[in-house]
Amino acid sequence: MLFGSMAVLMVMLLVFESVAYWHARNVFSEAAIEGARVAAAYDGDCTMGIAAARAMVVRHAGGWGTGVAITCTSGLMVSVTVDGYTPGVLGETFGVRARVTESAPKER
Repeated sequence: MLFGSMAVLMVMLLVFESVAYWHARNVFSEAAIEGARVAAAYDGDCTMGIAAARAMVVRHAGGWGTGVAITCTSGLMVSVTVDGYTPGVLGETFGVRARVTESAPKER
């Protein structure tokens, strides 16, 4: 009985950790899309794209989105990368790294 309850507890923790990872990945993906859209606009640049992506992460991720790194590369295609750690179920040290890159063609 003890081993069965421990196995169920471990499976539940794995499910919770997976949900936290996919939620963070969705937040990072939406932020990268918004940053690429802003940076790829005719009057946009990477500075504006990074600011838009950071604002979206702060708005949607709240307190756990503070350790996020956002980078942008510009050219014919603008790419915005959002990289950070997800909140761990048992604490922040147990979080998983999520990295999302989105691209958009630069308007001329």
